[in-house]
Amino acid sequence: MRHKATQDLFAYWNEVRRGRLAPNRLEIVPQRIGDALLDAFILERVDAHTYRFRLAGARISARFGMDLRDTNFLDRWTDGDQSMLETYLAATTEHGRAALFTVEATCATEGRLFRSAPTRATFEILVLPLVHTGNSIDRLLGVLVPLDMDVDAALSRVTDARLIAAEGILPDLPVAADLQSPERQRPLYPHVRNARIVRQGRRQFRVYQGGLD
Repeated sequence: MRHKATQDLFAYWNEVRRGRLAPNRLEIVPQRIGDALLDAFILERVDAHTYRFRLAGARISARFGMDLRDTNFLDRWTDGDQSMLETYLAATTEHGRAALFTVEATCATEGRLFRSAPTRATFEILVLPLVHTGNSIDRLLGVLVPLDMDVDAALSRVTDARLIAAEGILPDLPVAADLQSPERQRPLYPHVRNARIVRQGRRQFRVYQGGLD
């Protein structure tokens, strides 16, 4: 995690979790999140393809130029990125993994007196599991923050966002009895780092730098 807001949110979530798979939604105190509350959001898992915004901070809604409540988080992405996000969000809801995404987007700054030319900017998204009803993880707490210092936090408008890196983070958990057996393997999920996205027509590829010249 490269941004202080994502580091602080993860530390607070981990503190409230107290060794459990995930904390309860009602245990999260908004005042403890501080200024990151403007960049925070809560998603409701409706099904494997729908993660609906229940809450969205003012800066996030301003970035996308609309009220995000009741819209699907996955609708903001291309088909290829949707598939990758679904995989990581499934690991979050099923296994309590945190998900960390790096996003590149076209970003323009708008104000009363000026409008800047569109530029490419990098953002970081952290998604954390929450329990809301019963014992299942059906809420996700997240934050979206810019990694570029010259991106105006209040005025930048984001378009054409694409996923360039993703990582699953499994916090320390008590090992269940059925996972102690050497014959039982943990589920495998793709570990994506430093991937370049290349598009050819309507197709999209992820290119990884290898070790060969």
